[in-house]
Amino acid sequence: MKKESRTRVTISIRKDILAKIDATIDGFTIRSRSQAIEFLLSKVLKGKVNTALVLAGGKPANITIGNTVKFLAKIGNKTLLERVLEHLNSFGIDEFIVYADYKSDEIIEYFEQLPLSYELHFITAKKATGTAQPLLKAKRMLNSTFLLAYGDTICELNFSDMYRFHKESKAIATVALTTVSMPKDYGVVILEGSRIKGFIEKPKVNIGSYLINAGYFLFEPEIFQYIRKNDKSLERDILPRLAKQYMLAGYPFQGLYLNVNTKSDLERARNALR
Repeated sequence: MKKESRTRVTISIRKDILAKIDATIDGFTIRSRSQAIEFLLSKVLKGKVNTALVLAGGKPANITIGNTVKFLAKIGNKTLLERVLEHLNSFGIDEFIVYADYKSDEIIEYFEQLPLSYELHFITAKKATGTAQPLLKAKRMLNSTFLLAYGDTICELNFSDMYRFHKESKAIATVALTTVSMPKDYGVVILEGSRIKGFIEKPKVNIGSYLINAGYFLFEPEIFQYIRKNDKSLERDILPRLAKQYMLAGYPFQGLYLNVNTKSDLERARNALR
């Protein structure tokens, strides 16, 4: 991942407050006054979404690159799934629920050996269940606004702004949207104002929209009122249902969008995340 850029600032602080700031310097994790101020500010300004459900499952043919399940494919010295979780953690999210099915034992074993700076739980299935069932499996752990993300996707977006947009829209769900040059290869989103009106899967003609689902979603707990027991797909069952009821918002953003499905996608991610 790229290092976060920093800006030098000059501020005036009361002496008693400065003494408390200095008291957090331990010489190990916090080594300077600047680090102490940054640490304390980050705690105060932390995003209001603490929990994310990350989908890392699918049919073997769809989630295997070479001989490796793609979530464990290496990008530098870390796996794709590590990169995704660390990226989400940078938003202030510190509790993750990862859904896995194919080779879930390998994924869990890998993460059990890592020193993690966030809380990590796994829910599993013996075979691929689609993208709707993981939501129902994780329901008891999702009691406030939460993020759902694909475990093979990294998006550079302003998460704080997406959260603000989501709350102001008063929608049940908000989908991060990115643009692509060849929409016929994707499921295209039809946006009307801030609301998603519908979806067209791999349109054969130009329909005037280049927006696609970027794989990051904000949900209110009320989402579970709109999920049926036999739903298989978040994208084909749940989201269109919400769109028809005018309860689905779309948040377009510009920035890096990496979705890893093929060897060429993996190579592009390796080049982008050096």
